[in-house]
Amino acid sequence: MLSPYIIQIANEPTGKLKGKEQVSAYWSQALQRIPDLHFELLNTLHGVSSLTLYYQGARGLAAEVLHFNDAEKVIKAYAHYSKTA
Repeated sequence: MLSPYIIQIANEPTGKLKGKEQVSAYWSQALQRIPDLHFELLNTLHGVSSLTLYYQGARGLAAEVLHFNDAEKVIKAYAHYSKTA
């Protein structure tokens, strides 16, 4: 998982996490900071072995690109945020 918020929340300067344990710990910390966090899905964009979720997040517009393996499991996720976020 790659996100600019990983730098702040997980104190990981690369903005990258790897594995279920690291991603789970990140989301636990994020939800402690913003317990009422919610997203409004605006659109879903389909690609080849990938999916993009376009949504209104807590800090503005955002998109997450999810890449899937042959077993249809997410193997990589990229989060993108508007400059105003």
